[in-house]
Amino acid sequence: MRQRRELTTVVALVAVGAGGIVFTSSQQWLRLTATRQPPFGPVAVGVSGRTEFPALNGLAVVALVTAVLVLVTGDWARRVLGVLLVAAGVGSLWYGLRGLGAPGRNRASELLGNRLSQTTGAIRVHQYPVWPVLTLVLAVVLTVAGVAVVARAAAWMAGLSSRYAAPAEVATSGDPWRRLDRGEDPTIPDR
Repeated sequence: MRQRRELTTVVALVAVGAGGIVFTSSQQWLRLTATRQPPFGPVAVGVSGRTEFPALNGLAVVALVTAVLVLVTGDWARRVLGVLLVAAGVGSLWYGLRGLGAPGRNRASELLGNRLSQTTGAIRVHQYPVWPVLTLVLAVVLTVAGVAVVARAAAWMAGLSSRYAAPAEVATSGDPWRRLDRGEDPTIPDR
């Protein structure tokens, strides 16, 4: 029972970390404002973490899928999945740290994209650091959960529980329906 609780707790931590990163990456991390020559007014664009770092959302989705796979696999597969979770957590941590810094002028122009049909003046960057910081916290949670999967994979019960397996005595019975389940034709007598 303790092992099942441990596994459930670790998978819940992965789900919270990865699901939280999907949420934080969809929030506005930057607001870019560029001045343009008259008669055009300034251009203001909100940039989400997903737009600034597209791989961040992908890492979180991979971690969510990995959490499900951890539940149904065995010892060595879980260890490999744990390493994958650690890599996703460290990658998310890296993007969270990069999100705390302001993008350079070239990157800001790239994020503004085709909205700039002419040369502009200064590009001002307003940052919303709460989302990168929250991403950092969630990435640490995800990394710790991945380390726990690697360290404790052998102690947890492998695969699905036995309730999903057919009982042996029922599977070998002569009941016509069970014979059909086994792929036998119940209308042909045994010889």
